[in-house]
Formats: sequence, C-alpha cells, structure tokens
Amino acid sequence: MAVWQEDLAACLWGTGPLLHTLEMYRVPSAAILRSESGIELAVVHAPRHDLYHVGVIAPEDMYLDEGVTSPSSITVQPGSVPAARQVTSTLLATYHQAVLLMQLNQLRDDLAWAHEAFEPGSVTNPPQRDLADAFARFAVIAPHIITALRTNDAHAFNTHEKAFLEHMDASFGQPGPAHEDAWTARKIPSVDLLALWLIEGEGLVELARSVGRATPAQTALGLGRAATAPRALPSPPIQVGASPSRR
Repeated sequence: MAVWQEDLAACLWGTGPLLHTLEMYRVPSAAILRSESGIELAVVHAPRHDLYHVGVIAPEDMYLDEGVTSPSSITVQPGSVPAARQVTSTLLATYHQAVLLMQLNQLRDDLAWAHEAFEPGSVTNPPQRDLADAFARFAVIAPHIITALRTNDAHAFNTHEKAFLEHMDASFGQPGPAHEDAWTARKIPSVDLLALWLIEGEGLVELARSVGRATPAQTALGLGRAATAPRALPSPPIQVGASPSRR
C-alpha cells in the first residue's frame, strides 16, 4: 500500500468499502471535502467501477468512544445530486447519531463520577476544579441537546417531557443578548445551577437516549458543534472532549 494511502486509511472513522479499497487497491487520488461545521469526508473512485466510496475522517479533537458504532463508509453513484442525498440521509445520519451517543456517554460518566466523588454537603463554593470542569462540559453540550430535542419532529413528547425540556432550556439553553453574563457564570457555576445539573442532568441524558433509540437512522437526532462560547447552532459537532481520568 502506498504511504499516503496508509495515512488516509489511518484517518478514517469506521470501516466499510472505502477502507477495504484503500487496503486492497492502488488508489491514484482522493478528494477531501470539508463542511463549514468542520466535518471532513474522504472520497475515492472505486477501481474498475464507475462508483465512488465516501467515508468520514475522524476529527483530531474528537474523543472516539470505542463503545459507539462508528459511521461506516458508503458507495454512491457518480451523479452529484443523488450522491449528496445518499451521503446526507445515510452517512451523515449515522455520523450524527454516533456523535450524539458519545456526548451522552461522556455526560453520563461525568454525572456518575460526580455523584460518587462528592457526598451531599461536600461541594465547595466555588466548586472543586474537577467538578467545575465536568459541569462546564455539560453546560457546553446541553444547549445543543435541548435544541435538537425540541426541533426533532420524529418523536412526540408527552406533557411531562415538554415541561422538563422547558425547565432545562430556561437554565441551560443558548444565552441570548439579554444574558451576556450567562456564559461567564457557567465557567464558575452558581450553587443552584450546579445542583440542578447534579439532580436533573441525568434526566436530560436519558431523554436524549430514548429519542435516539426511537428515531430512524435517516432522521437521526443531530447536534450542533460543541462550542467554547455562545454561538448559533451549526450542523453536527466535531468536538467531544475526552473526560479526564480521575481514578
């Protein structure tokens, strides 16, 4: 295998026909497509066939959870319009779902650690550094989860779920112009916000999990990129920071 093919193969996220082609054939060229949200796709021409293989390149700043099924590459026809539709409905849908699951796993692990590491009454004000960092990860990702849930047409929420989302949105939704100090406050959370995260955070994670399980792959629940500052929701995220080892 040519050295550049080894490099490309090593960057792919997931198996499938693209990885098989790179491992078995000499591929003279490849195209890398990058979206405005940072998602990168690798495209190669299938040897001896008028088809193309498309796969996702794993972002360097994404923590890849081995327990989550990666988005397998796909094969598309040469026509740009049907190819784009297939990439969007199949490859990107599974990508969105994988990213969602990895983020939910991270938030779940953070909450499990926080509940085990801190007994009631042991949290300081301001909170301990590790606890504040775990809360910050939730505060960054939660607005995108909430927005994705509220705009997901494939799942009907009951009255209790709608009220819960409204409640979480009021506390963790995207800060608006009237809340310019909200982001600064989340870096050093108030006791009330920290308590709400510890008590209700798992409910948001589980609600997103249940929707993800019930939603077809073609309309998978997608999230905006986890940002480091308030911003408008773009297409799915590429940043999922690895939780630090605490034990």
